[in-house]
Amino acid sequence: MLLRSDPQLRQGTFNNNPLKTTRLIEEIEKIARRAGEIVKAHYSQGVAHEFKSARQVTTSADKESEQLLKEGLLKIYACGFYGEEEGGAISRNGDHWVVDPLDGTENMNGYPPLLAVSIGLLRDRKPVLGVIYDPIHETLYSAQEGTQVRVNGEITSVCPQTDPAKAIVALDFSSRMDTRPQTLQQLARVLERARAVKIFGAPALSLAEVAAGRLDLFFRPSTKLSDMVAGICMVRESGGKAVDYGGRDWTINSNGVLAGSSEMVEAYLPCFR
Repeated sequence: MLLRSDPQLRQGTFNNNPLKTTRLIEEIEKIARRAGEIVKAHYSQGVAHEFKSARQVTTSADKESEQLLKEGLLKIYACGFYGEEEGGAISRNGDHWVVDPLDGTENMNGYPPLLAVSIGLLRDRKPVLGVIYDPIHETLYSAQEGTQVRVNGEITSVCPQTDPAKAIVALDFSSRMDTRPQTLQQLARVLERARAVKIFGAPALSLAEVAAGRLDLFFRPSTKLSDMVAGICMVRESGGKAVDYGGRDWTINSNGVLAGSSEMVEAYLPCFR
């Protein structure tokens, strides 16, 4: 059952008033921080995982965080909801929250300590808002369509680096085994060009770092909605591009994502064709 939204933040109104938009973003950031507290507490104490598929795990932290996100977000703005743990339906029109309550679950009991809470908003299937919070390093990324990306309140943008040979590229492998041979071939081509390649194991956080200008490029073969929506919004609002492996603008139906500055995307796109 959807909770009633604040009358001042209802669909069709908040995007038309900067003050109301700012208020909405601030409320979402508070919710992201609260979910991050759950994630950090479980990380500090250690948490057991269980398999939800052959190669995907979940923890009690994922579930507790998603429940908090669902209750908090639907309270401030009642619309559709899609979560990494519970799933959901995305209709062709209207607004939908899309959340990953714990990006980087595989990192919970190991290294590196890279974890995030990801909150995105789809409007008519287009990413229009994103908030990503890294609770371990207390870093908050936020963006909304038509505004600039902020990291802990400071305006940022994609890296101005234009030389492919100096690029720092990040990737994330899919849990789908059928994608891995192709990903390895693509990685081999990327390694021939890039200065360095990194794997965070947290795709939403990787996209946020592209938007913050600390990574030049990110790629991933399969694009789960909960991993992508917030980060894709950020990359685009920071002046970057997010496309599929064919060079077409990324959509929620895309297979594969390549995100970075326009120059970097164009320079590396041949590696994926």
